[in-house]
Amino acid sequence: MLMRYIMLMGAAAAALWGAVNLGAGNAGMYLVDAGHTSSIGQGNLWLWALGGVAALMTLSLLRFVIFGLPSMMDGWFQQNKSWLYTVIIGGMIYGAFYLM
Repeated sequence: MLMRYIMLMGAAAAALWGAVNLGAGNAGMYLVDAGHTSSIGQGNLWLWALGGVAALMTLSLLRFVIFGLPSMMDGWFQQNKSWLYTVIIGGMIYGAFYLM
């Protein structure tokens, strides 16, 4: 399951990188065409398509973070409960000696 979201993040990053990279290379053409075309013309339709793909992947990742990550973290916390308590209590003792 984790590999699925890592691949989605990679695909979203590639889509955003492609949109920025291709947009920067064709900036002069867009400046000339800006006064004569609509906001979604044939020239920048691919930019909107890549932006849509990146937006859908971002929404999918946010859904994973909201619904999937708490259950994964719960299992990790249950496995490492003693170490977490040790770190918290050690931090409290260190803080008490540091503040005194």
